[in-house]
Amino acid sequence: MKSGLVAARAAAKALAENSGQGNSALTSFLPDFRQTWAGQELWKVRNFRQAFQKGFRAGVFRSGLDHLLGGRLPGRLPMEADHARYKAGASPAKHISFDGKLTFDRLTDLYHSGTSHEEDQPCHLVVLDPEICTTRCTEEFGNPCQHFCPAEVYDWRGDEGLHINASNCVHCKTCDIADPYQIINWVVPEEGGPAYMGM
Repeated sequence: MKSGLVAARAAAKALAENSGQGNSALTSFLPDFRQTWAGQELWKVRNFRQAFQKGFRAGVFRSGLDHLLGGRLPGRLPMEADHARYKAGASPAKHISFDGKLTFDRLTDLYHSGTSHEEDQPCHLVVLDPEICTTRCTEEFGNPCQHFCPAEVYDWRGDEGLHINASNCVHCKTCDIADPYQIINWVVPEEGGPAYMGM
């Protein structure tokens, strides 16, 4: 919310100046946001996720030390893209057995989320270039969308290609973040949802 407010102010300022400089007129957004309480809080945890890319123990040590020092460790750690962890031909995750009491499979968890959609509506997850899914993504990453989606929205059917179960979507936007090619366009459902029945 705060970043949106700061962005709106920067845009309004650029429009008021009518400078004709295009994007350069909006460069005040980042320094302005970093001066806010939200920017200061986010700066303190800027390396939290990156710290765990070297392993759990290294992550606990690095992020714990940074937390104790109030986020004052210098520099910014490099970030590996989510999709870089997926390699074509890699074996899928080991099968995990679920006891139905403390651990549940994904579709049961989806049911428990209480998410409800109007079934008869256009798909709100649009793949902008489906050919990439069947060519480059298959060869380079082995279609990771079928693994990273927590609600089994993306169903890879081999020769039939990608099938999207849009009614399963819990709107976490993982696909928008983890898609290697950024070709999944998430839009708001047109009617009747999502409704979170348990909230």
